[in-house]
Amino acid sequence: MYDLIQAVSLKAGVVRRGGSLGHVRGGRTEAKVILVESVPVETALGNPDTYRTAAFWQSRIAASKRDLCFEEFYLSNWPGEPLQPILDEIGKAAARGVKVRILLDQGMHRTYPQPADSLGKIPNIEVRIIDFGSIAGGVQHSKYFTVDGEAVFLGSQNMDWRALNHIHEMGVWIADSSVTRFYQDLFELDWKMSAGMGNKIQDASFAQSASRHYPDYKILQSPGDTVTLETSYSPPTFGLDINHGDLDRIVHKIEIARHEIVMQSLTYSPKGHGEFDDRIDIALRRAAARGVKVKMLISDWNQGHPEIDYLKSLACIPSIEARLGTVPEWSGGYIPFARVEHCKYMVVDTLITWIGTANWEPNYFYKTRNVAVTLTNRNLAKQARASFETSWTTVAAPVDLSRDYKPKPHGARSPDGRKSYGN
Repeated sequence: MYDLIQAVSLKAGVVRRGGSLGHVRGGRTEAKVILVESVPVETALGNPDTYRTAAFWQSRIAASKRDLCFEEFYLSNWPGEPLQPILDEIGKAAARGVKVRILLDQGMHRTYPQPADSLGKIPNIEVRIIDFGSIAGGVQHSKYFTVDGEAVFLGSQNMDWRALNHIHEMGVWIADSSVTRFYQDLFELDWKMSAGMGNKIQDASFAQSASRHYPDYKILQSPGDTVTLETSYSPPTFGLDINHGDLDRIVHKIEIARHEIVMQSLTYSPKGHGEFDDRIDIALRRAAARGVKVKMLISDWNQGHPEIDYLKSLACIPSIEARLGTVPEWSGGYIPFARVEHCKYMVVDTLITWIGTANWEPNYFYKTRNVAVTLTNRNLAKQARASFETSWTTVAAPVDLSRDYKPKPHGARSPDGRKSYGN
């Protein structure tokens, strides 16, 4: 069904409503806020009512007319995989005069110099590298792009071939120029910092950006269906508006939960990489104490110490269930850094949905560049909640309090000598 919808979207024209970028589907303009998932092949994960990342990215890039701005952790391609048509579409955009800017993390660019270096040689495409370690002590971990200043995509999806076919991911497309301005401004700030113009908090360009105020937004999806959006990012001291800190946003939404919280993250721990902050941990415990049912789905990459110990301590609490998600290996061979639950989202009371790029560890909020958005809308929350339930019931196992967990190998070397693919 959705292959057909995506094919229609690829052929559809672009229409403008209120300064937003949208696509015609079925004779009418589609919703302006859309959930987009990557579903690992050979699994039944995901929600069939969400779009799929590869075709969605390709169609949106193909519709660009003026500029494309990508702030990504890294770029990684592999022959015959679905990222190649997307990269080709970026090249086509540049060829028709679209200005393309790509900003990548310095350390990960050393690991994956291609295809970024090749793209940087194409006219109208500029690639820059940012050393976020010298700025805040971490990395450029956000994953988002803007199109013509009118729409933005953000989510757990790295611009990586594995993120399209072999990792479970959750993202969101927002076709609204006012909301996009927040992420565009953040991109412009980081773009300046990548050139060494903003490495100090006293820098004039930073001070000017940091003095701005960004409100909450309301978007009409369809008659009677409105989405309220709250933007956020990390670290809050290196950005646009200190009141939009991502950690504060997450804690606040947990604190106002009345019935249920479900969440997914690659990792969870109040401690890591020299940072400690237990505000999320405390908020979850407080929610459980007032009768809120909490379900935590963390990937099986979280089996090291102290991460698993913190998860066990939460699993001991009545009203909190913690499970580890395990995506089955692919029949075609072992794929490094893949076959994992990589989503980063939370649904509160099937009404509020936080979607971001940060794993739930303090260093992601204090040292590392990440972005997020919080959506208040019943229909979108139902979609995200349905995706969660599929993972919860098919690939997740309860945390065993008596088990001595060991870290799960997931790196470049095949853990058991099996045939590797994409290494």
